[in-house]
Amino acid sequence: MPAAPKAHLELIDNPNDAELAIVLGTALPADSALNGKNVYLGDINRAVAHPELFLGEAKDHAKPYVAPAAVAVPAAAQGQKRIVAVTACPTGVAHTFMAAEAIETEAKKRGWWVKVETRGSVGAGNAITPEEVAEADLVIVAADIEVDLAKFAGKPMYRTTTGLALKKTAQELDKAVTEAKPYQPSGKPQAAAEGKKESAGAYRHLLTGVSYMLPMVVAGGLCIALSFAFGIKAFEVKDTLAAALMQIGGGSAFALMVPVLAGFIAFSIADRPGLTPGLIGGMLAVSGGSGFIGGIIAGFLAGYVAKAISTKLKLPQSMEALKPILIIPAGLQSDRGFGNDLSDR
Repeated sequence: MPAAPKAHLELIDNPNDAELAIVLGTALPADSALNGKNVYLGDINRAVAHPELFLGEAKDHAKPYVAPAAVAVPAAAQGQKRIVAVTACPTGVAHTFMAAEAIETEAKKRGWWVKVETRGSVGAGNAITPEEVAEADLVIVAADIEVDLAKFAGKPMYRTTTGLALKKTAQELDKAVTEAKPYQPSGKPQAAAEGKKESAGAYRHLLTGVSYMLPMVVAGGLCIALSFAFGIKAFEVKDTLAAALMQIGGGSAFALMVPVLAGFIAFSIADRPGLTPGLIGGMLAVSGGSGFIGGIIAGFLAGYVAKAISTKLKLPQSMEALKPILIIPAGLQSDRGFGNDLSDR
């Protein structure tokens, strides 16, 4: 600092030998190294703008250091609860974010540290880090669809819906504290609340499929609407933009609706091993003419059969990795014949 010599001050490396200490900030720290020294508390902006004047003021106005009084920490703050939460709804728009805001507001009223991860239509927002998971006392999942919760394995978890989290936030947080159970990922026994979750399981799996199908519906419908903008029958003229939009919307996007619905119903039930069989079953439902009903049946059938094979079939450790990519898809090829038979009827 060139200004120091001009102020007749010498900078030294060892703080124990210093006679004057300059602290930049708004408050003095509780530091035993400052005991017995003259201390000047100053503004960093002034130090940068006018270093020579600042050092002169420090030299003239420094006072013997007095450690700041310790601030008493309220008992509630000492035991501050740390919670993390995840919200998700079928559309990933309104309820996802409204429930997140309700949880944050109620938790802060109670003096809790809180962070809510939203699994919306654009993906995960305000993502919870592994460090925050490790420090959390409680995990709250307010979701109407199945979401990936693997990173919360072993943490106390309470599951509810976005509707209850939004309308009865205080009651749900009270129940979360008393009813949370350690979470174990799918495929491991989870005795607590198993019966309670079973009744809502099918509905949740169906909503998961619907939530992934909706973008196909929206994109396809938009393309068809744009095609109609050129005229109600403009798409009948080949090699025109209207015909291309109708083909993209009605011929491609809409054709993927049922396979995506079936695939993600199966994914919700059996995780990744169920995705491929579900997609194949949904495509067979479309080609066979059984439509949405056939796709829903194919999704549930593929999901539960894939889950059964994944959990019941015991293989040597060296072959476990083949289950989701070879054994389960091959084992479910018999569903094709069943799906075709349903379509024929």
